[in-house]
Amino acid sequence: MAIIRRIFASGAMATSLLPSGRDAGVQVGEQTFTYLEGLGELRLTDFARKQLATQNIVVQAVAPATAITGSDGKTVVGIKTKPEYGTGTVTVTKKPSKGSGRGSGGAVLKNSKARMEIASIRGSVPDGRIYAFLKVNDQWLGEVPLYSTDPSAVQLSIGLEVPPNPVTMKAGGIEVKPTQEGVDAFTKAFGTALFTPKDIVFTAAADGLVWPLPSLPGA
Repeated sequence: MAIIRRIFASGAMATSLLPSGRDAGVQVGEQTFTYLEGLGELRLTDFARKQLATQNIVVQAVAPATAITGSDGKTVVGIKTKPEYGTGTVTVTKKPSKGSGRGSGGAVLKNSKARMEIASIRGSVPDGRIYAFLKVNDQWLGEVPLYSTDPSAVQLSIGLEVPPNPVTMKAGGIEVKPTQEGVDAFTKAFGTALFTPKDIVFTAAADGLVWPLPSLPGA
């Protein structure tokens, strides 16, 4: 989930927004921006859904995130969430360079044996680590690096708006894998190992508006 916010928080500049030679303190080909509004999606892969089904584990959205349902209109296959904040830069090739952000709400995985809540997801670029506050049954376990992504594999789609207008940004097909810490937390909670750090368990997408921040002379 964290990837959704991180994409908002790590990529929204287009070539039209690249700093000119007049902008001191900013590398040519990069510019800082801040998130304004938008929406992100996080969907379970077919593999992840099949694995969860073997243990009768279902997914629920944690407000203010909302559920994405499958073709039956009932089964939750993902969540939609709005970023709380995000700032970052993008390269001339429309790749996220650096940034951070946090999303609102989260998700719950549960069956008759256990309940695992993942909330207030935070991500950063370039390390690609995705953190979330983890609650297993009635116990909060703190902020844990549960997932990872490869920022270098993310390609951003940038709108043609001209500064100082807000700029549209989209990203999709972002692969999310569990970290070893995430695998261990899941295995401990449900008593079975369904995933490895090599498995793609989510795909993420984001669509929103960002605002270019001015470059300060001498910054």
